Amino acid sequence: MFKSIFSKYFTVVAIAILASFLALCGTQLFLSTRYWVTEKRDALFDSADTFGRYIAAYTVRVGGGVALREDFLRLLPLMTDFSTATDSVILARADGKVVFSSDPHCSVAHGMLPESLLALLREQQEQGEGYFEIGTLEGIFAGRQYTAALPVYTDYGYLYGYVFASAGTSTLTRYLANNLQVFLLAALGVLALTFIAVYVMTYRLVWPLRQMASATRCFSEGDFSVRIPVKGRDEVAQLAFALNSMAISLSSLEDMRRSFVTNVSHELKTPMTTIAGFVDGILDGTIAADKRNHYLKIVSNEVKRLSRLVKTMLDLSRIDSGQLRLTPVRFDLREAVCNCLLPFERRIEEGSIRVTGLENCPRAEITADYDLIGQVVYNLLDNAVKFTNHGGEIRIGLENRDNRVYFRVRNTGAGIPAREMPRIFDRFYKSDKSRGLDKNGVGLGLYIVRTVINLHEGEIAVFSAEGEFCEFEFWLPAPSPIRMGAAFIRMT
Repeated sequence: MFKSIFSKYFTVVAIAILASFLALCGTQLFLSTRYWVTEKRDALFDSADTFGRYIAAYTVRVGGGVALREDFLRLLPLMTDFSTATDSVILARADGKVVFSSDPHCSVAHGMLPESLLALLREQQEQGEGYFEIGTLEGIFAGRQYTAALPVYTDYGYLYGYVFASAGTSTLTRYLANNLQVFLLAALGVLALTFIAVYVMTYRLVWPLRQMASATRCFSEGDFSVRIPVKGRDEVAQLAFALNSMAISLSSLEDMRRSFVTNVSHELKTPMTTIAGFVDGILDGTIAADKRNHYLKIVSNEVKRLSRLVKTMLDLSRIDSGQLRLTPVRFDLREAVCNCLLPFERRIEEGSIRVTGLENCPRAEITADYDLIGQVVYNLLDNAVKFTNHGGEIRIGLENRDNRVYFRVRNTGAGIPAREMPRIFDRFYKSDKSRGLDKNGVGLGLYIVRTVINLHEGEIAVFSAEGEFCEFEFWLPAPSPIRMGAAFIRMT
């Protein structure tokens, strides 16, 4: 039925407000009516009591009964005219004979009260209560009346009869009409202001949601440049801020993905082209027999390069899927560092790089996954060798401190710009785009390094001064009896 949150919300609130006003109006009319009837009832009983006392004072004994004095019968119409609470007064004897009626149009002006009415009067008399009715009084009046009736006793305890004090109901109708008119005028003003306020509030609440819906459609189409205006600090503003942050992250991730696809495509294309060219040259005899071993070594290196790329991609897949598991063993980290340095011997010699500090490193035992920590050290050393200036220095350090084993590798060179430091561990991010030093990486090495260190409950940090040095440092928990005895397996 409703097509938008705006129409749903506004309709529900409008119905709730209208229902509240109707309930308030009904309650107000009910309470006003009850108050009016109660006041009218008390006033009529007071009038009936007053008339009854006057009537009792003007009764005389006649034979075996009582009668009203003639002068009082002439005075009674005047008393009725001066009574503000009553419109008519009826006086009847105990046997039901009507003695006096100020309303000549009533059906018993000079007759008898109905037997059913006398029975009700006697019943209330026995209970010691007066009789009150809103109606025609058993057909005596042509229209509805408020009527209060009390028995009249003489001073010597003789029941003379009953006095009725009545008033029309038209006054209540006028009172309620005036009351309802005032209430409706006030309610209409309040409702108008309320509906305007609800409309504006609902529109202001829904408009940001519409902007968010439009923005998310743009995100789904690949346009992450759209931003949602953020106003205030409420939940909607927080949602808009979160969507903007998501757009920034998605934009960054999309840029990294594109860069990654480009890099991987290049990394796959270049070695495969090289391999195919040299293999074809060997097969068709273009490459001389005495040069084949040389080119076969190049093909072997390219194959190893492809293998490293595929392994990196597999590691990333295992991390993302939560399948990267630890196989902890106890080993000497210094020995692992020495083993990781061996593959870089040729590159170190070609770059005239000095490697220092390792000779002063103490024995540093840890309980960790040997292969994964070896990969961490290999990636950090690879970065150090890659970015050290010609004739520069790589300093390696190991330290046992505070139940932790610290490893650091520092290399001289261009360093990392300060603006790139916060993103250096992000996946697919390469900090050397302007320098072009990393020809083979795809921006996953440091991401894998941080992930592996975090899996081992350690931490890694980077320090750099642009144009001077770059240093990576991580720590791992030192082995303890509890840790050594526990076979722990952690998943991402």
